Amino acid sequence: MRQSFLAGGMALLAAAGFLSACASTPGSAPQQRIAMEPTSYNEIAGWAEDRHAEALAAFRRSCPKLTAGPDVAIATDGGEKTITAGEWKRICDNAGAVKAGDARGARNFFESNFRPLIIKVQGKFTGYFEPEMRGSKVPSRLFTVPVYRKPPDLGDQPYLTRSEIEAGALKGKGLEIAYVQDPVGLFEMQVQGSGRIQLAEGGSMTLGFDGSNNRPYTAIGTVLVEMGVMKKEDATWPAIRDWLKRNPQQARDVMRKNERYIFFKDTRTSAPIGAEGVPLTAQRSMAVDPTITPYGTPVWIDTRRPVYRKPGATESYRRLMIAQDTGAAIKGPARGDVFYGAGPHAADWAGRMNSDGRAVVLVPNKN
Repeated sequence: MRQSFLAGGMALLAAAGFLSACASTPGSAPQQRIAMEPTSYNEIAGWAEDRHAEALAAFRRSCPKLTAGPDVAIATDGGEKTITAGEWKRICDNAGAVKAGDARGARNFFESNFRPLIIKVQGKFTGYFEPEMRGSKVPSRLFTVPVYRKPPDLGDQPYLTRSEIEAGALKGKGLEIAYVQDPVGLFEMQVQGSGRIQLAEGGSMTLGFDGSNNRPYTAIGTVLVEMGVMKKEDATWPAIRDWLKRNPQQARDVMRKNERYIFFKDTRTSAPIGAEGVPLTAQRSMAVDPTITPYGTPVWIDTRRPVYRKPGATESYRRLMIAQDTGAAIKGPARGDVFYGAGPHAADWAGRMNSDGRAVVLVPNKN
């Protein structure tokens, strides 16, 4: 469950889209018709060069959810059709029969079990990552910023604001799961929806989304643009982070313009967990609007990615992704947010990616 730093820019530009499924009720009919056109795998630029075994490994992580879940209504070029849990089981059994790392077998699996449909509208693709920071399970002179779990009295109504929570409204209630040094880093984790804390005691703690305070979300990139601090086209997360670090007093007030506060839980996993409930795979998992694109759906994307640490430079980015996550800013069809993993490359790519492109949905064959 991730958000965005910019409104009207990174991670909030929606075009038209992928695939249509239930809006809120599993198994219900699609809400809208999507313009689609069948194609062949031979006509998909870059398909033959992709590492399909990586995508297959990510897809297998979705199988326990797909085979135990409700029927899913999927829009196709010939109208909607329903994919049952039993049909997903057949596909997942076929996936399980491919040996790990078998590139040819993985490619054959996707080509045999799915048919590709081009989405006849322009897509929009951004990126997100898993932030890392230092911290501790206990407070100290160094680690003073608390990381809170979800309060037991949190309901569906607006709760305490970010300002109130940061001023100590939850202090002493036993909700602290860790303490960190950097408030900007914690804010970044809250926007990304997950993160990892390298503990002073040794080891690490993987944080997962555990709810929000039900307050409105305000993208601070927009705030900084309105303040005249930076131009809209320059308001990438690296630039935003740099400004916040250089202006700590103003940074607190700017971050508090975003009233929404995210609570975390220790997932006790080695990888972040997406909204589908499965571990995310770097550069193979993608956040989508699940009211339009069902989790577990393979989606080929043809777009561009920033070149690492080369502002303004981009490179072709074509690969098969699996829909396994969502976020507050990921709304509308043809909208994808690539999970880049952790580390400096991931942070740089995710912080600057905002590209148009094309999506090809892989729709399950019905035997």
